[in-house]
Amino acid sequence: MQNFVNMRYFLPITVILCSILLGCDTEETIKLSSETQVNTFSFYEDTINPGLRKGVYKIEHSSDTGLIYNLDSLQYGTRLDSVRPYVTYKETPGSASFILPDTTILSTGSDTINFTQHPIYLHVISSDLEHERWYRILLTVHQADPDLYVWKKLTNNIFPKQNCETKAFWIGNKLVLYVNNGLSTNVYYSDNGSNWQVLSNHVSELPTPCHVRDIVQHNDTLYYINKNTLYRSNDLIHWDTTDYSTASFELVNMLLSYDGYAWCIVQDKASGALMLAKLLADTATPLQYIEGLERGKLPANFPISDFAALEFASSSERPRAMIVGGRSINGEVVNSRWNIEYSAIDAAYRLKDFSITQPSFQSLTGASIIQYDDQLLMFGGIDNDLTWRSDMLYSKDEGMNWHGADSTHNQLPSSYQTRQYQSVVLDNTQHIYIIGGQSSTESFSDVYRGKRNLME
Repeated sequence: MQNFVNMRYFLPITVILCSILLGCDTEETIKLSSETQVNTFSFYEDTINPGLRKGVYKIEHSSDTGLIYNLDSLQYGTRLDSVRPYVTYKETPGSASFILPDTTILSTGSDTINFTQHPIYLHVISSDLEHERWYRILLTVHQADPDLYVWKKLTNNIFPKQNCETKAFWIGNKLVLYVNNGLSTNVYYSDNGSNWQVLSNHVSELPTPCHVRDIVQHNDTLYYINKNTLYRSNDLIHWDTTDYSTASFELVNMLLSYDGYAWCIVQDKASGALMLAKLLADTATPLQYIEGLERGKLPANFPISDFAALEFASSSERPRAMIVGGRSINGEVVNSRWNIEYSAIDAAYRLKDFSITQPSFQSLTGASIIQYDDQLLMFGGIDNDLTWRSDMLYSKDEGMNWHGADSTHNQLPSSYQTRQYQSVVLDNTQHIYIIGGQSSTESFSDVYRGKRNLME
């Protein structure tokens, strides 16, 4: 910086000439200023870097030095190698120059500067030539693509590989995994998805075999249905039971957690009609009125097993439920996408099948859906032709239309094998965990974790 101190004695010729000419034409004396302060710093419009102009730049001052920097890193891909800075000053300076490692450029607004070089200073000399200030300029750009999903395989073997069903949950700031091999149900837990410990080698109060993939979580309580018995657990190991053999309906399967309640599917004993039921005070209560349904009777193609179900917030911030695919009571694989939402106007729930207006969606079973970053993501599953889905789907319109994920930004590692019945779980730091699942030949006991860079 000492090499440039003699610049304080340099005054642009134009300023000197103006002073002489004005001195000849008027008796007024030009008032020279001792001010060297920069008021604002930004950039001229740049079609290549549209985010430059929108950046927020902070200026800090001290007696003869200062610092100029951007509060938030500029968007990924912004180029700083040839840009035009726009600078305003508290008072018109005698001169202002950008000092780069290999050159000096007067600040005129017409020249481009390479801000990828370091260090860079803005050297301001007051119009009275008596004061100067050196501003260090530090600009940062996001080095990671915000739209990129970063995936990593955490482990390959939580439990011995057998013909197992699995279901994972995020409960009490831990990942919890239920595994049933047809003879017993084991429970594992992990703080990070990499290291797992056994919580129970055998949950004796669950039936054998137990279809653990049908367990539903509501808050910190788990629910399961088997042979007209409702199972409930608050501590992951011990399960209470309620027998519904004397009720007017039979329990069919748990559905999902939605609108503050756990929901299940029941079948009326007299009519054989399938109905939705809410667990009110842990008691299954069939819903007699759902808009568009006769006495709450569900359509024949409503799934009772192997479906993907999700509660999410709609664009209007109202709770909504989505049930995708699965098998009907007749064992048929369906392509339905049922949407449930409460209507305050009608004081009733509405049930609508999106597949009526968008029939091209494939029939499938064993998929998993989550809401992530204002979209729905669907993983895995198998269609009616026994074709395994290897692609990841997303929906920007709350499940109406689905598209294949952009493989340049969201692609699972090459070690990932296609599957169904995988658990897809979100933790409290916006990490996505894909745990377990099954193929036609094996069960998986691996864990993959992913996150979009923007969610940091």
